[in-house]
Amino acid sequence: MLILWMAILPMILWFVELILPFPVLLEELAKALVVYRAANWKQAAGLGLVFGLGEAILFLVNANWLGSLGPIWQRLLLTVPMHGLTAAVMVAFGKPGLILAVLIHALFNLKIAS
Repeated sequence: MLILWMAILPMILWFVELILPFPVLLEELAKALVVYRAANWKQAAGLGLVFGLGEAILFLVNANWLGSLGPIWQRLLLTVPMHGLTAAVMVAFGKPGLILAVLIHALFNLKIAS
């Protein structure tokens, strides 16, 4: 059931992010609601990868907005693993892990995604 939530969560967040434009914070808080139920950091990392793949599929479906499929490769090679890492960090470090995950995601967006 956790895998299903992580797969559809990007689709739900897409609508929320249209109203509240804070994707880093919204995505990490939403992931936290699911990954804190994981048995260990490895399961959390897997759930984060599923979230990243769900997000990549959402971008692929909306490729006409992007103008090309080039950004899909960046998402698959960089963004998907980043989501796995942040999910693992949340579980491995407990409550401070959420703050670390938000920082990692924000730095990723500043340095890699821009």
